[in-house]
Amino acid sequence: MKKYFTNRKLKTMKKLMMAAMLVAGMCSANIFAQAPQQPPQGQGNKEDRVEALRIAFISQQLNLSPQEAQNFWPVYNQFRGDMKTLQQNFKPGGNGQFTAEQQLDMEQKKLDLKKKYKNQFEGALGKDKVNQLYNIERQFHEKLKELREQRQQQKGNIQGPGPNGPRGGGRPGGRF
Repeated sequence: MKKYFTNRKLKTMKKLMMAAMLVAGMCSANIFAQAPQQPPQGQGNKEDRVEALRIAFISQQLNLSPQEAQNFWPVYNQFRGDMKTLQQNFKPGGNGQFTAEQQLDMEQKKLDLKKKYKNQFEGALGKDKVNQLYNIERQFHEKLKELREQRQQQKGNIQGPGPNGPRGGGRPGGRF
């Protein structure tokens, strides 16, 4: 059977797809930079919006060249898929809570997965940017946590200051 796409067409399509991803990432980066208190509303489901913000944040922070982006994103997406599968297979015990051993086992599996992909990331980005990548992921999670807390406060889901509020910590006198 004759192949519909030639290698040249495939390469061109890949470049166009990567350019589209970069443009989408840049647009998302602008949204993230301009409105850090809330992710975009009404655009797909919550998980898709978080992933769009993740892509934009990582792209912006790593300052990826088109070649680096083309090499990096397929590997990173595979890594994220493996990480997601790992987390989905991680189930709590009968009481709905994880034991200390389960938690340590999960942390070890995450670490093993990061080590597995480290060489592939280095091949796509170089050692310096891989060193930055893990810090950037941590920063993204911190920003995401801040955004969620701000949204909860705006919705009124968190009580104001007082004995049981954010500053009270549930202790008498409101001190930690």
